[in-house]
Amino acid sequence: MRIEDIQRMAHDILEKGSIENDYIEYKKSATFKNKILKTVCAFANNYMNREIGLLFIGIEEVDDLKTGEKAVPKRPICGIEESLIESTENSLKQLLANIHPKVSYHLITDIIDDRNYIIVAVEPGTSGPYQTSDKAESDKDISLKAGRYIRVKRDSRLPNFKEEYELLRKFAHDVFSSNLNETATLDDLSYEYMKEYLIATNAREDIRNQSKLDMAKSMGLISESEYGGYRAKNFAVLMFAEKPDKFIPYAHVEIIREAVGTDKMEAKVFDGPIWIQAKQVSRYFKDNIMASYTVRDSETIEHRIVYNWPLTVFEELATNCILHKQYESPNYIGIYIYNDRITFVNHNRPVPPVTIEAMNKETRFDDRQYLNPELKEMFFALDLIESYGSGIRRAKDALKENHSPELQFLPDNDTDDYTMAVVMINEEFAAIREEEQKSSDVTKEITKEITKEITKEITKEITKEIKKIMKENPAISANEIAEILNVKAEAVRYRIKLMKKSGEITRKGATKAGEWEVIE
Repeated sequence: MRIEDIQRMAHDILEKGSIENDYIEYKKSATFKNKILKTVCAFANNYMNREIGLLFIGIEEVDDLKTGEKAVPKRPICGIEESLIESTENSLKQLLANIHPKVSYHLITDIIDDRNYIIVAVEPGTSGPYQTSDKAESDKDISLKAGRYIRVKRDSRLPNFKEEYELLRKFAHDVFSSNLNETATLDDLSYEYMKEYLIATNAREDIRNQSKLDMAKSMGLISESEYGGYRAKNFAVLMFAEKPDKFIPYAHVEIIREAVGTDKMEAKVFDGPIWIQAKQVSRYFKDNIMASYTVRDSETIEHRIVYNWPLTVFEELATNCILHKQYESPNYIGIYIYNDRITFVNHNRPVPPVTIEAMNKETRFDDRQYLNPELKEMFFALDLIESYGSGIRRAKDALKENHSPELQFLPDNDTDDYTMAVVMINEEFAAIREEEQKSSDVTKEITKEITKEITKEITKEITKEIKKIMKENPAISANEIAEILNVKAEAVRYRIKLMKKSGEITRKGATKAGEWEVIE
């Protein structure tokens, strides 16, 4: 980044009164050695994946009593005496020499409110992770615990276990999707899926007509193994293997829903190439879950459609889960459909600078980073995502248009390693459905009562007919009565049993040679 661009950016930050955040820090003077050292170390480690980190020396941070904002720059600034600029810069250089490897930074002097201040502009490093030295910890003027500091929100601190793992992986340039799969070879990729993808993305005809090997090379799907032969990269397995989770466990989506009329859950698994999974789960939702009512307002002839959940919301969030899954993690993507909500669960958090908090508050993420960069490009080419970092905005807009509750992301802490999107059912849809269910229940009850009355009348008629037949032929058998009435013999025997019990009829003589007597 050019010096003049950094100066312009810093000046704008002060003019706008920007609060401290993960790439801005204010310090009244260079005497705050501990805080300056760990902040510069944190900026260099760039855990939040920012373009640059800016530490302002000579600017005090205060709380704005009117707005309630914390850590805004105090104006006019306290500044640094011009005669002290050089010695302050030398002091900063000596202090920052306690970070290893060497940090790339600029010391820039600027003026605002007719007073001087220094910008320590820290460029993200590539040779880290960076850490403060043991020497600094033992220095009586510094006394800062040695470690690899990171910056989260406005806090420069030592990372927890998960954050340290991510930091180490970042500087190891270990991108799982780009790595060669442990076992999959060219033979494990589907030539038909590869051609289908090229047709769907309007690839040149000469590429579409290549042999499988040449096509895989052109698409960057394979590399020669050190042991000989061609091995497939992980993103190639995810996109073009018939069953990706044969090679990358849990590379599938499960939709778990409440079974209608029971208290049990039923699951459906989608386990083909992940771009096919994205299409299939959307189709499943459209065909099996999505529903709507047409609502006509009494004051107007126009009507509107109310959805339980808009299709756009499901498509965006399901595709988001597939695209942003950490595929080396032994967990599947779970989409849970309940009577009143849908939850989308990935067992990893978003990649900084995107955070759960930001996903709840903001709509655009133009600077977001991707766990699976190749998948991002391929999903974009397939029109599964419209533009980078805009899926959440489209989901939120669709919910707003449907007058549904706001989208919510969890967890609300910095420790649990998962991301959950919760979409509540449209309240108007739920109310209409409830009324419809009540009406249906009333109809069922009425039908039940009518059926009982009809059954009672039919029973009376059959009883009357049986008595009449017995009077005309006292020696008749139950089977013969059933044949005359064209009903089952079991039904006649059951009615005879009830009539004998109630005293309406009796049997005289032997079982076979006896006769029926009808008692009036």
